Amino acid sequence: MKKTLIALAAVAAVGGASAQVTLYGTVDAGVTRYESDGNIKTGLGNSQLGSSKIGFMGTEDLGGGMNAIFKLEGGLANDTGAGKATNNSNQAGGSGNGAAGAFTSPGGTQGLVFQRYAYVGANGSFGEVRLGRDYTNTFLYAVTTYDVFGTNGPADSSAITLNLAGRNALATSANASNLIGYTSPVMGGVTVRLQAFAGENANNLKYAGSNDGNGYSAQAGYAAGPLTVSLAQQQTLGTAKAAVNPTLNTAGAGLASNTGVPANNGTYTQAAVGASYDFGMAKVMFLGTREELVGAATSGSLTSTSTNVTNMIGLIVPMGAINYKLSYASASQNTGVAGAKDNNGTLTGLGVDYAMSKRTKLYATVSSVTNDGGSAYSAALVGGAAGSTLTGTSNPTSTGAALGINHTF
Repeated sequence: MKKTLIALAAVAAVGGASAQVTLYGTVDAGVTRYESDGNIKTGLGNSQLGSSKIGFMGTEDLGGGMNAIFKLEGGLANDTGAGKATNNSNQAGGSGNGAAGAFTSPGGTQGLVFQRYAYVGANGSFGEVRLGRDYTNTFLYAVTTYDVFGTNGPADSSAITLNLAGRNALATSANASNLIGYTSPVMGGVTVRLQAFAGENANNLKYAGSNDGNGYSAQAGYAAGPLTVSLAQQQTLGTAKAAVNPTLNTAGAGLASNTGVPANNGTYTQAAVGASYDFGMAKVMFLGTREELVGAATSGSLTSTSTNVTNMIGLIVPMGAINYKLSYASASQNTGVAGAKDNNGTLTGLGVDYAMSKRTKLYATVSSVTNDGGSAYSAALVGGAAGSTLTGTSNPTSTGAALGINHTF
């Protein structure tokens, strides 16, 4: 049950409206074991069933069916106490602009910031408007919604569904800063969500395009009875740049020097389609994703395009306080290198969780990842990052396991 703090700021003179603020969160920890080609990593993992976080949200009745709203929420690693990093412009660079999902920033340990949500807005019969930092529609209402493991733990599908995003300098695969979002009212079971976000670059930057970090996310969802369907796409603009040799201060053969600018990929596009049907005794889910990244690190060219296509099916079988979960995903990645074979991989996940109460669950999850064609998909967090491995072995295999507890408040 969420603990509620009543903001005694009051009964406004006009209309007697009052505001209410809610403090909430999740603390999730589990013993983990990941293995890749004989390399083993064990420890106390964070967010293996659901994301550990703490947040505040509130609403104020403005009258006439309209409400003012806000939400501030930050991710945290309860095994160390560190917070997740954020960015300020939907692109790499700048003090404290760690990669999405990272618990450290370039400057060192990351303190708690509200990198999950930080918005203010209003809702009413017209729908809802948000201003600030938010999850992108594609990630929240497609990728996460139709993964039975919710992109957490050893069976985290984002290790392969968002593989290009894991190597992308842009940080808008899941969250976006400087965002304006609109959600429509439900109309015949259909909800439409639109977002636009800005990199906020000056238009005279020497090494970065003025539109870098600008983007959008659009999603349409349908829900009627046991059936739900979601279609979504998002894009973040970027200018591909070559890596700078820190000693020679050059960008490589045939490329102009770009002193002071880190390696960066170009425009990143993510699309997803999801569907689920609840039979009562079991819920079946499907997720299809497609990523496209210009100037990917593995492509060997700033202008070439890499793609990553994934199809995933999942099953949730509830039996009283227990949920049994199963997922299988296959991915195929084109590196953009002329004549190169596609990289292929699969991810199989199996899990169970037991509700000890309305707020506390015990869980266990295992996963296995296989590769073909020289790919290097891996179980989440093998070697420290999703989509990476501990060795350079061709076609590595990896496994993951977690046993833990999840508590919400």
